Amino acid sequence: MRLLGVLLTALLTVTLSGCSGSGRRPGAVVFLVGSRQFNFVQEMTLGFAHGVEDIGGVAHSESGPGVADSTAELKEYADLRRDRPAGLSVFTLSPELFADTLGATAAAGLPVVAVHAPPAPGSGVSLFIGNDNYRLGEMLGEAVAHRLPHSSGGVVVIGSTSPGVSSLEQRVDGVRDAISRLLPSVVVAGPFDTKQEPSANLRAWQTLRNANPGAVAFVGVGGRDVSSLGSLRAYSSEPWVAGAFGFDDQSLELTRKGRMVLVSTESYLQGDVTGRLQALSAKTGRPLPIGWIQTPGLLIDNVNAAAVIGRQLSETRRAEWFDDTADAIVRSPEQYLRPIGEAS
Repeated sequence: MRLLGVLLTALLTVTLSGCSGSGRRPGAVVFLVGSRQFNFVQEMTLGFAHGVEDIGGVAHSESGPGVADSTAELKEYADLRRDRPAGLSVFTLSPELFADTLGATAAAGLPVVAVHAPPAPGSGVSLFIGNDNYRLGEMLGEAVAHRLPHSSGGVVVIGSTSPGVSSLEQRVDGVRDAISRLLPSVVVAGPFDTKQEPSANLRAWQTLRNANPGAVAFVGVGGRDVSSLGSLRAYSSEPWVAGAFGFDDQSLELTRKGRMVLVSTESYLQGDVTGRLQALSAKTGRPLPIGWIQTPGLLIDNVNAAAVIGRQLSETRRAEWFDDTADAIVRSPEQYLRPIGEAS
């Protein structure tokens, strides 16, 4: 799995470096991401490339800053627009900052898709592809609660890499509501700020763990939290429950052994669906759907962790895992559409 991570990073470096500057081609469908450092963003990017190539006959490029930097992303967005793409898909950690820019792009008639994070109101973006984050939070909260004694008291500590960000707040609400419903004697504390930067995130979780030695569970709702909680869980023999969103090699192995529980946003699928829809629009003139295409998440526990580990061994296996679902969504998007104003 570590070798896979190295190969994945190398593949993304080649893919993304090939679409900067003169490497971008007019008429390509483009995916701009807010930060390439996160595993879920890498998955989304690979899914987008696969989706476009599955349709065929359309050039594509994937781009974005190496670390979370909204200013750099905005600059890159301006550069991409000048290259006259056939369609733009955007994942940003700062939807409000992009509202005016995306609005101008959409008003100019260029097909625009917001991916993973809902667009800000007034942005003019009419298609969002992503999860119901409240429901994903409920899924994780229920899974954590089911791993605690029914009569359990104590404290569940929630951490967030970006407190106040709407999608993460929805996850927090879902986790809190599910645990409070199933275990009314448990106190849910947080969300505490666990920071985006990797070393700061690990230190934040270490501090929370030391400050709450009797806590029955620690739950992270941000993409960076999974790695830090996995590291703490791997070196602790105490019976607390660790829950997080996303996955990496270590957290999947811990989950296979029953020591963690995860919820995957299945971001490869989000990228795959986005790539197919953008490629069809560019190739055939088929208009993009209007609304929120709600893509499903996946609870990963000791029952299915081995299967997920297997699918992550190669991009071919991932593509095969998601192809039928992506085909179904693209073939009949109306069955998955909800009003974009409901997106969380």
